[in-house]
Amino acid sequence: MRKILILAANPKNTNQLRLDEEVREIQEGLQRSRSRDQFEIVSQWAVRPRDLQRALLDHEPQIVHFSGHGVGAEGLALENNTGQVKLVSGKALAGLFKLVQKNVDCVLLNACYSEVQAEAIHKYIDYVIGMNDAIGDRTAIEFAVGFYDGLGADRSYEDAFEFGLSAIALEGIDETTTPKLKKPGSGLSSDTAQQSIPSSTKKPNLQGKTAHTSLSQGKKARIFISYKRNAEPDDQLALSIYHHLSQSHEVFIDQSMAVGTKWAEKIEQELRQSDFFITLLSAQSVGSEMVQGEVETASRLASEFGQPAILPVRVNYRELFTYPLSAYLNPINWAFWEQQEDTPQLLAELERAIAGESLSIDSDRAKQDLLQLPTADKSEIPQPLPSAQPPTLEMPEGSMDPESQFYVERQGDEIALGAIQRRGVTVTIKGPRQMGKSSLLLKTVDQAIRADKRVAYIDFQLFDDAALGDADQFYQQFCLTITEQLELPNRIEDFWQDELGNNQRCTRYMQTYVLRELKHPFVLAMDEVDRIFDRKFRSDFFAMLRNWHNNRGLPLPAMKVWKQFDLVLVTATEPYHLIADLHQSPFNVGEVVSLKDFSAEQVADLNQRHGLPLTTEQERALFALLNGHPYLVRKALYLVASGQKSIDQVLAKADRDEGPFGDHLRYHLFRIYDRPELVQGMLGAVQKNRCEDERIVRLLCATGLIRQEGKAELPRCQLYGDYFKAHLE
Repeated sequence: MRKILILAANPKNTNQLRLDEEVREIQEGLQRSRSRDQFEIVSQWAVRPRDLQRALLDHEPQIVHFSGHGVGAEGLALENNTGQVKLVSGKALAGLFKLVQKNVDCVLLNACYSEVQAEAIHKYIDYVIGMNDAIGDRTAIEFAVGFYDGLGADRSYEDAFEFGLSAIALEGIDETTTPKLKKPGSGLSSDTAQQSIPSSTKKPNLQGKTAHTSLSQGKKARIFISYKRNAEPDDQLALSIYHHLSQSHEVFIDQSMAVGTKWAEKIEQELRQSDFFITLLSAQSVGSEMVQGEVETASRLASEFGQPAILPVRVNYRELFTYPLSAYLNPINWAFWEQQEDTPQLLAELERAIAGESLSIDSDRAKQDLLQLPTADKSEIPQPLPSAQPPTLEMPEGSMDPESQFYVERQGDEIALGAIQRRGVTVTIKGPRQMGKSSLLLKTVDQAIRADKRVAYIDFQLFDDAALGDADQFYQQFCLTITEQLELPNRIEDFWQDELGNNQRCTRYMQTYVLRELKHPFVLAMDEVDRIFDRKFRSDFFAMLRNWHNNRGLPLPAMKVWKQFDLVLVTATEPYHLIADLHQSPFNVGEVVSLKDFSAEQVADLNQRHGLPLTTEQERALFALLNGHPYLVRKALYLVASGQKSIDQVLAKADRDEGPFGDHLRYHLFRIYDRPELVQGMLGAVQKNRCEDERIVRLLCATGLIRQEGKAELPRCQLYGDYFKAHLE
């Protein structure tokens, strides 16, 4: 009998991998094999260096399988005692496997950039598999399943390796050159082993730091071009960049791939494999959900693995980036293209950037000189295209200006705006994605300012993963953000010297410093609080907010300052399922506003505000398709009112990739394709109006893909039903 020891590590401060799925697939595959009685699987999670050594001694396995992160020459990412990254070098691993070489036949390092560790271990173990590049979650799982299917069929390690590669190829994944097998007779010198380290332009670094190196001589860079399709000049410029750089490098551009789960997986794979990510930012593309999704993914990969390097190109666009693009792109350098004559200069600049130089807009002063900074009364919403008539039209992207003529008030608005004019209130605004929650929050903030209240606005999307992963860092950043917004001196160090818990420190900071210093009605407005729901300290943090709410009613003199404190929260996820003690939740007290999709009457009202581009019959057809989805209704009306599309074109091509909502639909598909449980939940809603998993129902409702009606789970609108039925089945 051969014993397989599976070791998994996914430290808190690294990108979350689907390790449980990998282990489950391996176990199920071996259980189905004809030689299932010849294998025993032992798995160990959250592995620390000492756990690795003890597991090898205790279990004496013949096959050792590691699942997790790799960082090239720096080592494999195990965990320390606090769950953070602990890198173990190839030299240290080789020394350990030297001591157990008597019983270990094969080692599989299913981790990015692990070939260098495989080479070191191969000095003592006959068969070792490592990865010579980044490897996607799906690829890692398919390779492992194929490998163990081969072993389960009594094939050799070499044959099993080939079955692993075949499994990748059969799934249509272009990563068959990533796994590398070290076998007897394939040993390399130490010099050659060093050359096998990935020579990408950025060194993988799990701590989110970036170290630039230059491409090896003759090495082709892998480049991903992100742009908004079916828009000009974006299309033409993207093709010019593609044709030029393809002469020397491997360049990916999404032009004609068929939309479907394979399409979404291809996008993810290409992003993971890219050395450089060129994104074209124009007046049209900055509002593209797909462009934003690709920028977000590239930024996350760069933070986790050091690549790709992001090269933003402003395409005749001088406006401020709005959130979330501002969070990703403001801190880095840009290039600028204004007209066709600038193309040769831009191509040369991109070539230099690939060679290791910086883009030309490389300082705060240069950025300020380029930008057309908005006046005090100008909205951050991207402006309409020049063709849009009348000129007062607004593109339906991002949060709306509180004074926008296209803002549709719903019943929840009256509740929130009425409450914020009182003192000592708590307001929760709930609803799925793109329902207008953030716009109502801004309108509530505007109302608070009109009522002579001071406001601190916190968007938790701007908190990085490091802060959200560590309670001490999170609470301090939370207090610092409030302090900065209120333009008060930073006194956090004074309060964090006491031997108290974070809730006590934060509460004392608010009570004895912020509120007493202000001596004025104060509103704490918080957007995207969903980001806290999957953190270990969520119950403590929300219990603290509930305590602040309760403090207003205490008769103690020291608590009087809390009577001037108001709290406004925005969430897409139903929080009651995530907080064990409802008496410690801030979401079920005060005023709770649940936003709903537009009614048929509200769609008619919005049509009138756009100049009545739709007839009554066309209004009904649009409502039947979109079910009052606020963002999609506004987009359809904008396209028709501006003359860019006829209503017949909008309706006829609504669920097509090249249609008016293609970018929006592709974004949603991109977000769920690698989450099998979400895909199955969405299919359940589409096919039989039922999703059995309550947790998946909550997640799909929060993303705005489904809605609950009685005991049924339905696609949020007919458009979603048609699209996902076609592309998930």
